[in-house]
Amino acid sequence: MAADPRVEEPDDVDLVGPFDLEEAPDDDVHRLDLGALRVPALSGVQVQFQVEESTGKPLTVVVTDGRSAMELAVFAAPKTSPLWDDVRTEILETVRDTGGSEVEGPYGLELRLRLPTSQPGETVPGRMIGVDGPRWFLRAVVTGAAGQDPSAGPLLDETLGGIIVVRGDSAMPVRDPLPLRLPKEISEHPDGPGAEAEQRSDSRPAIPVPGVRVSETR
Repeated sequence: MAADPRVEEPDDVDLVGPFDLEEAPDDDVHRLDLGALRVPALSGVQVQFQVEESTGKPLTVVVTDGRSAMELAVFAAPKTSPLWDDVRTEILETVRDTGGSEVEGPYGLELRLRLPTSQPGETVPGRMIGVDGPRWFLRAVVTGAAGQDPSAGPLLDETLGGIIVVRGDSAMPVRDPLPLRLPKEISEHPDGPGAEAEQRSDSRPAIPVPGVRVSETR
């Protein structure tokens, strides 16, 4: 049967993610294969990895444009209900007293909050964005210039909008992190350009607490 000429197919290059693997656009964007995440490798952006010291496995991914940073982590989620509403409510209850608030953002409701740095008593402004997908939940924590002004990080926005999430078929407890791995650009060439792996001795990131602060990224 011929396609209905009145129905226009969307142009993949105009679609905005993050995408589930089943709905990923067929484009020519080069993405780093990080296991559960495929992250666009854009000019002007550096990708860094916080890794667990005992295993060398990545815990989170940090994307930076030199002025702002965006920490990415992805988690297993329920089949039937979104996770971000619950997570956002839990975090908001803990950060209201320190100036945390809920505002409308490019991906719907997001959180504005103060994040601690490596200096005792010091905090920096940040934004927490949540994206619900099919059995996955992607969390992005933005700090630096774009942590206050969303328009200040267009390369970070482009990165987030081009991410592909690979959930896999394995059953996992809700809120468990999906497995990440270092890309071949790092594993085959540890000193490769444009990417750094950073060791971390504490446990894997947990919801709702953001796991990495921009001040800890070298």
